[in-house]
Amino acid sequence: MLPLKSIAFLLSFVGMSAGSLFVPILGVANYMMIYQVYPQHAWWHNSLQPLGIRYSMIAAVCLLLGILVNLPRMPKVWPALSLWDLCALGMVLVVLAGEFTGMGPSPENTGLTDKFVKMMIFVFCLTRVTTTKDNFIIVMWVLVLGSLYIGYDAWTAPRGAFSRGRLEVVGGPDFRHSSGLAAHMSAMLPLIAVVALTTPSWFLRIVPFLSGALAVNTVVLCRTRSAFFGILSGTIAALLFAPKRRRIRTYAAMLVAAAAAFALTDNLFWERMNTLRDRHLLQNDRAARGRIIIWRIAGRAIAEHPSGVGIGNFPLYVKHVDNEFGRHAAHNTFVLCAAELGVQGTVLFVVLVLASIYQTRYCNRRAHLTSDPAWVRYMSYGLLLSIITSLGTQMFTERLYTEGFWWTLALPGCLQRVVLREAAAQTVPLQEGGWADLRAFSEDNELVAGGLAPGPLA
Repeated sequence: MLPLKSIAFLLSFVGMSAGSLFVPILGVANYMMIYQVYPQHAWWHNSLQPLGIRYSMIAAVCLLLGILVNLPRMPKVWPALSLWDLCALGMVLVVLAGEFTGMGPSPENTGLTDKFVKMMIFVFCLTRVTTTKDNFIIVMWVLVLGSLYIGYDAWTAPRGAFSRGRLEVVGGPDFRHSSGLAAHMSAMLPLIAVVALTTPSWFLRIVPFLSGALAVNTVVLCRTRSAFFGILSGTIAALLFAPKRRRIRTYAAMLVAAAAAFALTDNLFWERMNTLRDRHLLQNDRAARGRIIIWRIAGRAIAEHPSGVGIGNFPLYVKHVDNEFGRHAAHNTFVLCAAELGVQGTVLFVVLVLASIYQTRYCNRRAHLTSDPAWVRYMSYGLLLSIITSLGTQMFTERLYTEGFWWTLALPGCLQRVVLREAAAQTVPLQEGGWADLRAFSEDNELVAGGLAPGPLA
């Protein structure tokens, strides 16, 4: 007899996979939940192991089939190809070209290339399906529920899951170690917060509240300085970019959240964070000294291979340069990008990040043209803070090849398309008086994307 959790998961997975053939957003939700839950690492999956089910692949195939079957009925995507999309496609080409440049193919190179291409295929599906407000809300709730599951898993983790006082082996491969787990959960915090602020039902708000509390607890248990720096960066941005019309409400929510988060911390957490203020301790810290050495080696790699050593090949380069040096990870997303994908990959990546940030500001400025301006402003605000928090964290850890990070970068483009669609369906006041029907305007002007001329980075 299968455990009840195993049965519930299997029924949910089969139902969502089948449903995605008719409703593609269910396929998006299914794939994202599989990524966050990662059943292969759960105890209740042991009884399902003999079935040999490849959950992510099945979810992705069903999603692609659902998109193809429902293509005539799916909402149009405006713009069809944005600057963000073009940069993402360019990144894929750079990764594929790395097979023939730099240090050449290797087992690590081949595996990561396969992962990156599959990851970007899903990202493009995400940005084509999540173009309506309802679908966007579903995606945000999937992230909330996924964080709730990971947070509960971390909260109930046994002593064996800790190494040197830091939480490990929780979640899927992309956040199996403390730094990756803390980076993912800290980036989810702003998204969880805006879902709580925009959910009309006070009863439903209990879910994001619990998810946020468990996410903070997970970050505390990881005790990583990189996540602390990322959250600090996000907090400063939160104070600077809070929605003007709801600034007091936002600040009050931040104050309550900060007090609750502080209550979850412990002495071990603050002892590790205090090393950031003590230059002597920081200079003698093994992890900090290791990062300095690895960044110097990365500089040498960039000088010797301007086009990059190839995706996944940086650890091999470090081993080639200094076989005695034990640590091979770059511990910085931008350093890793420059070393493995070269100058061209770094330029594309920086433009892509800037495009995501621009899209959040674009949505904020156009919010008044939609049916729910407050919702759009909070969503753009949360996405901006999530990106800044994630980038702050990634100054001391690497997340270039992790799916969760790319979802964070892709969601502003989804929100922008929601805004364009909402704006095209509304009548808006004109400065000289009267009203303009943007839907009629867009129908009469085929060159106008979604009834509004997108900005230069749209």
